[in-house]
Amino acid sequence: MRARQSLWLGLVLTISAGAICLSDAYAAAETASMAPSSHASPLDQAAADLTSGRLTQAKNGFERLVQDSSQAPFVRALAQLGLAQTAWARHNRGHAVNIWRQLADNPTVARAFRERAAMRIKTASRIQQGLPGYDPAAHRATLPEIPAAAVEFHVAPEGKDSNNGSKAHPFQSLTGARNAIRSWKRTHAKQSPGSIIVTIQGGSYPVTQPLELNAEDSGSAAAPIVYQAATGQQPSFHGAVRITSWQPISDGLRLEQLAPGVRACVLEANLKTLGVTELGDATALRRRPELFCDGVPQTLARWPNQGFVKTGDILGEDRFTVWNRIAGCKDGKFHFVEDRPATWTDEPDVRLYGYWFWDWFEEYQRVERIDAQNRAFTLSPPYSRYGYRKDQRYYAVNVFRELDQPGEWYLDRRNSTVYWLPPAAVDAAAKATTVLSVYDKPFVTMDSVEHVLIQGLCFQESRANGIHIRDGAHALVAGCTFQRLGGDAVVIKGGQHHGVFGCTMHTLGCAGMDVTGGDRKELTQGGHFVENCTVYDISRLKRTYSPAVRLDGCANRIAHNLFEHMPSSALRIEGNDHIIELNIVRKVVQESDDQGGLDMYGNPLYRGVVIRWNHWKDIGGGTDCGAAGVRLDDMISGVMVHGNVFQRCGAVKFGGVQIHGGKENLIDNNCFIDCFAGVSFSRWSEQRWLESIERFQDQANSRPYAARYPELAQLRQDANVNFICRNVYASTTPMLLRGGQMQQTALNLVTDQMPELDRLANDRGMQSETRFRPILLNPIPTDDMGPYDHPWCASPAKAKTKPPGS
Repeated sequence: MRARQSLWLGLVLTISAGAICLSDAYAAAETASMAPSSHASPLDQAAADLTSGRLTQAKNGFERLVQDSSQAPFVRALAQLGLAQTAWARHNRGHAVNIWRQLADNPTVARAFRERAAMRIKTASRIQQGLPGYDPAAHRATLPEIPAAAVEFHVAPEGKDSNNGSKAHPFQSLTGARNAIRSWKRTHAKQSPGSIIVTIQGGSYPVTQPLELNAEDSGSAAAPIVYQAATGQQPSFHGAVRITSWQPISDGLRLEQLAPGVRACVLEANLKTLGVTELGDATALRRRPELFCDGVPQTLARWPNQGFVKTGDILGEDRFTVWNRIAGCKDGKFHFVEDRPATWTDEPDVRLYGYWFWDWFEEYQRVERIDAQNRAFTLSPPYSRYGYRKDQRYYAVNVFRELDQPGEWYLDRRNSTVYWLPPAAVDAAAKATTVLSVYDKPFVTMDSVEHVLIQGLCFQESRANGIHIRDGAHALVAGCTFQRLGGDAVVIKGGQHHGVFGCTMHTLGCAGMDVTGGDRKELTQGGHFVENCTVYDISRLKRTYSPAVRLDGCANRIAHNLFEHMPSSALRIEGNDHIIELNIVRKVVQESDDQGGLDMYGNPLYRGVVIRWNHWKDIGGGTDCGAAGVRLDDMISGVMVHGNVFQRCGAVKFGGVQIHGGKENLIDNNCFIDCFAGVSFSRWSEQRWLESIERFQDQANSRPYAARYPELAQLRQDANVNFICRNVYASTTPMLLRGGQMQQTALNLVTDQMPELDRLANDRGMQSETRFRPILLNPIPTDDMGPYDHPWCASPAKAKTKPPGS
């Protein structure tokens, strides 16, 4: 890790923009601006004086701005930061710290600036001690130390739960070990503390019931309970049955329904002979079975085989219109355009998957009737929540006749028979491992549990979620692998200081993690963290609103992760005072529209969220509205977006950051590289803003919100005004898209020259980037972004781009 000393002071206040884009007609008609002039030319001049060594002129210029009450508050705050920076450059370190402390303690200053000043005090203290200004350890989770074992139990595939749990006579299940721990704790209550270890040997563990832990199964800081993999091994817990009895189709009528070219290739297997009685549902989340061949999910027989088709004319009778121009219906009936669906009239359970009204929300729908003569689908209630309209994307699944491509399969629930067209290169009967997921519960549940660690295990092939944690404190899931699940990997609801660390998650039906902690009403901290994880290829069955992490509550943290290859957002953030830092997010929003790599939505009191030092890369999807790196949607306000790298982000109508109807957001010290636009806006009318925030006013004016966020006293004022400062826009124009001269800007740089991102990581490199000095750009720790190596990781940190911005 290269040493870094933060000599430049940085701060950013960002705004949120983003959903139902351009609903205001005047915003849609507005032209883009290239590089708006600064709202504070004296600030620009004082900064130029500072970077040119004219320290007396800089001091005088910053002081005049600080004392000038006619200046915008964000300009005066930046000037105060510049004044402290000037004092530091004059080697008056004590005076610099005093200025930062005054700013940090000033409740009338926007919270984002106060936090930057407090951070600068810590940086200065480190530099004065001869340490690097940037401390990687300060941005990494403190993991528990595991004391020497007071007792150790063993679990192995060949064990028995009637054994004593010794290494020579291990248990067979985690439940057997849990029961032994309960008994041991009752008889050794007065023994000196030490950890209780369950060592799990490698191998395969079929699961039919979850490991259920409650308060009785808690440990303590001095005596944690650890369920861990044996050294160098990875036990695998799975909820699937293996199918080895594949045979050619025996029913001639069934064969006739298939395309002639595949009839000799499709195989069948009877599930009754395997003891499978719960066949689930074809498309219901966390209930649907899946077929896997050598770890690859097979495709439920579908049409078309790739991509989508479009809905024809809407035939429903319950009509409505959106924005006086988009016609739709609430009841599901519409024409199909192509000929193929007319051949499905005897198919028993056709399902349609579609983006039925908006391209940011999709659902499965059951087909009630197919009218071949009139070329029409009639869907079964419940209908899609937003209704239906013409020319929307959809495809069909669970259609036996469409079993025509290698890797497709179909489950006939009437006769408990599964049909499969193996991949061309697979000898299904002799070589391939094919399994059907059957287990539909979490593998582990923890309810009100404290100080329990689950480490190094693999959970795979189930219809449902992986691990559930509810309430309690200090539960940690570390170094585990979650793969081929139908639901989410880890769900945390309530409690304090739970963590997910160093895990790998992929091939999931829904989200990676769903984490809620802290009380938004009282603004008490949750303290949960998600760190050092790698999540990719998820949201296979629920394509939208199933991100790598959905985070809610107050004061939780997501850091040092790699999130990539997802059809929609990687992060869905709700709540207050969260920190999102040092992550790499790339190649997401690959199918949906009107989303961001990170998405926030719908509440002007979601304040205090800090999005800093992340790398957002290759996020350029979308259909009508687009895709952004960070999208602040519908009133999101008071968020800080600081020190990020946005590379090839934005499309259609969105920039690297998209703000929709929010205010008081600080976009500061970011680097936009080859983006469609820097920051884009979809502004709200004053009437819409006032009407929308009305339901939040009582909470905004009451404790603890009024005390934590003093700026809420002006919630009704200055709609759409955000603060854009100290950003670099490299090969990115326009700098602001649809800004409308509403935004307050200062110290921004537009350039055609690409920055070398490794130079941004430390002061020595920054000194060589002379063009960045006049905007007082702070170092951005690009070489500390993403996962890092740690012995508790499921696998070595996944290779990052080198440098991160390449």
